[in-house]
Amino acid sequence: MAASEDELAKKQVQEAVWTWTGRIVVLAATFGFGFFGGWYLWARGFQGAPALREKVVAMDAQLLEFKNKRVDVEGQLVVVRGRLDQCQTDLAKARSAPGATP
Repeated sequence: MAASEDELAKKQVQEAVWTWTGRIVVLAATFGFGFFGGWYLWARGFQGAPALREKVVAMDAQLLEFKNKRVDVEGQLVVVRGRLDQCQTDLAKARSAPGATP
C-alpha cells in the first residue's frame, strides 16, 4: 500500500510538473511571438522605422522653414518699429513747430 501511494504521489507530481511546464511554454511562445511581431512591425511596418525616418526628414525641413520665416518676421518687426518711431518723432516735431495749429 505504501508503494502504491508513493507511486501515486510521484505520478501526481509528474503531472503537475508537466502541466506547469506546458503552461510556461505556451506563455513563453505567446510573449515571444508578440515581441517578435511588434519588432517586425516596427522595423518593417507602414508606421514603423522607415516611415518615421521619412517623417523626420520632412519635419526637419518644415522646422527649418518655420525658423527662417520667424527670422524674416522679426526683421520686418524691427523695420516697422523703426518706421513707427520715426513717424512719432516727425509728428512730435510737427506739433511743436511754431506755426502748428492746435
